[in-house]
Amino acid sequence: MNYDLLIWDCDGCLIDSEWIGCQVEAEGFTKAGYPISTEEMIARFCGVSSAEVFSQVEAEIGVNIRHHEALVNQDEALKAAFEQHLKPIAGIHEALHELDNSFPNLQMCIASGSSMDRLDHTLKLTNLYDRFESKYFSADLVEKGKPAPDVFLKAASEMGVAPEKCVVVEDSHLGLQAARAAGMTALGFTGASHGNADLHNRLEQQNPMAIFNDMKELASLIKKLNMLKSTA
Repeated sequence: MNYDLLIWDCDGCLIDSEWIGCQVEAEGFTKAGYPISTEEMIARFCGVSSAEVFSQVEAEIGVNIRHHEALVNQDEALKAAFEQHLKPIAGIHEALHELDNSFPNLQMCIASGSSMDRLDHTLKLTNLYDRFESKYFSADLVEKGKPAPDVFLKAASEMGVAPEKCVVVEDSHLGLQAARAAGMTALGFTGASHGNADLHNRLEQQNPMAIFNDMKELASLIKKLNMLKSTA
């Protein structure tokens, strides 16, 4: 009766990238005529695919800014910022090792709003690429990004696991919405550099099974979830 698959969101759960990425993106959007702060970018668009962000902005202001010169080369600016500042989430390598030892039959994969190219780059920078090679799935691969459930359902299907046997680790309220829509159990994580009381409150409103801010807690949370599932 245990869970068979742990699905990670990448940005803000495996790698501490949200503050870096949202800062670069906020600067680009502001230059393109859509003033927004890093904090607002995190609150509104954390976990949302680029395509969906541009669509929402266009719907709001009536202008398609995705081809503005300030945004055309944004991927290069992001890569440079990641190469200079990106780190894995504190304790993630140790947490993954503990999960392997505690739950040898638990598969793991990634379902992210980031592009496949960005996932390739950031996972390599944080020494996580070998761990998740061929086991990460982007919103690029599905019709709709989070909060639609598509990328989570894609990941579960590719890994051969039913949605009800999946646990999701997410750092965004939209990601938690997507996990719930997919019929999966979800945990909220607030331990990245953008984590604060506001983030905790946004996650809490989505009623995850638990919210944690230290990767040392994850193995015990999975154990508790397995116990609850076995008695359900």
